[in-house]
Amino acid sequence: MKKTLIAMLVLTALLCAACGSAAPTPTVEPVPTEPPSAAPAEEPEMDPPMERPSYFANQVTLLSSQEGMLETTLNPEEPENQEYVINYMLMDDTLIFDQTGNMLSPEDVMEGSLLAVYAGAYTPAPMIMPPQYQASIVILLDAESEETGFTCADTFVMVDGVLTGTGNTLALNLSEDVEIVDREGNPTQEELENKDLLVFYGASTRSIPAQTTPSKIVVLGTNEMALANINAQ
Repeated sequence: MKKTLIAMLVLTALLCAACGSAAPTPTVEPVPTEPPSAAPAEEPEMDPPMERPSYFANQVTLLSSQEGMLETTLNPEEPENQEYVINYMLMDDTLIFDQTGNMLSPEDVMEGSLLAVYAGAYTPAPMIMPPQYQASIVILLDAESEETGFTCADTFVMVDGVLTGTGNTLALNLSEDVEIVDREGNPTQEELENKDLLVFYGASTRSIPAQTTPSKIVVLGTNEMALANINAQ
C-alpha cells in the first residue's frame, strides 16, 4: 500500500507544470517558480485565457546515460529506489543548456549531474513504471554557481498586452537587451506571440503570473495543439 501511494504521488507530481528552474538543492517536487528574495514589489494579477502549460519539468539527478536514455531520480539519497526513477529519452531535437543559456551537448551531461528536464505536455507517453518521457529541453544546473538563473518553457500568448505563458506562471517584459535566438542559436527577429519559448531570466515579481525581464529567449516553434486548446476556450 505504501509503495502504491508513493508511486501515485510521483505520477501526480509529473503532471504539474514548472517554471523557475534554477540551482537549489534537489527536491521531489516539480520545479516551482521561485523568484529571488530581492524581487520587486508585487504587480497586479492578469486574467489568463487558460491555465494549461505546454511543458512540465522535474528537477532530477542523473543516475546513468545509455544510448540516448537518461535514467534519473527525484531523490538522489535513494538512488536504488525505483519509485523515484524517471527515464527521459534524448531526441534528435532535444535542446541542452546550462542555467544561464549557454548551449551544451549530451556529452556535458554526466552521471551525478543536477538537471531540470522539460517534457511536452502534449507529447504522448507510455503508461509504464518507472515513467518514461521524451526530453524536450535539458537544463544543466550548478548548485554551487554564484550566478542564479531561472528558466521557463511554455506557449506564450498576449494577455493584456503582455506575453504570458499559458500555464500562467510567467509574463515577459521585453527590453532591447534581450537575446532572442532560434533553436540553432542563431539571432532571430521572429514574432514571439503564440510561440513556444524557452525563457532565461533572473529576478521576477511575486505575483501571479510572475513578471520578469528575460535575459535570453529561445524560440522553440509553434505548438498547434496548444493554440487549438486556447482557441477552444
